Amino acid sequence: MTTTQTERTRGRFVLIGCGDAKTDDPAEARDLYTSSYFAVKRSYAEAAVQWARTADRRANTWAVLSAEHGILMPRQTVAPYDTTIEDLRDDPIEGEANYRLPSGDCVESRLDRWALRVHSSLGDWLRRPYAADQQESPCRELVVLAGSDYVDALRKRGIFDGRPTAIRTGRETYTALPPKATVRFPFQERDFDGMFDQMSWLSDRVEELSSAAAPARRSELSAFDGGFERDSATWQTGHSGVDVEGTEQAGLDAFENVPERYLATKQTRLATVEMAELCSLAS
Repeated sequence: MTTTQTERTRGRFVLIGCGDAKTDDPAEARDLYTSSYFAVKRSYAEAAVQWARTADRRANTWAVLSAEHGILMPRQTVAPYDTTIEDLRDDPIEGEANYRLPSGDCVESRLDRWALRVHSSLGDWLRRPYAADQQESPCRELVVLAGSDYVDALRKRGIFDGRPTAIRTGRETYTALPPKATVRFPFQERDFDGMFDQMSWLSDRVEELSSAAAPARRSELSAFDGGFERDSATWQTGHSGVDVEGTEQAGLDAFENVPERYLATKQTRLATVEMAELCSLAS
């Protein structure tokens, strides 16, 4: 694969912050959070990855940044929880850590341990290829839509651009962000006047992305909205919108209506070859 082809297949990853309001029962991460604020962030994430200008839409995906779990895939089923960043901030942990944070600080609190967990999950998420012939990470751009309490905690510890260090060996590991990939923090980069201003901006971006996009089948787009956590796309595993039996029968009916003179099956060809061999032996 050439450099140009690789760049065209590298896509956009969107990481959105979780929310306080949740369902009462376990649900997929994309449906677990019930606030309007989360809903508009999810709408932006889905539009941003669906309409990213890449040759392969499977190179675009989104996930949820959770105070309890680190990073959640949209279709990952999770039980409701009450953990917030503030719960982790000054809560010390027992025992010795195996790694130092990318910032060089020791892992002393639950917040430190959470940040290290996010680093590990980011590395796995952003680097995992979507195609067998893709040698590099599919991530070209990471967009983080989360509150400053989440983002500041991660940036202060060097999670997006630093390398944790193994304490026992003194060796650095890897950066979470792949080479040549960029990271953006729209909520922190713009001067928003509170949550409702952010929601208005996100809604405008969704409309812009949708109106500027080329037409595409919705089933094709939604098949990739959760990234690599599924073994196969929904349209490959009994998608409810596809009448498989009806489609197969329609194909058979069309085949039966083809005039016989146009049919050239393998069996017909075998019979022709056998007849030619018999004629050759007879002569």
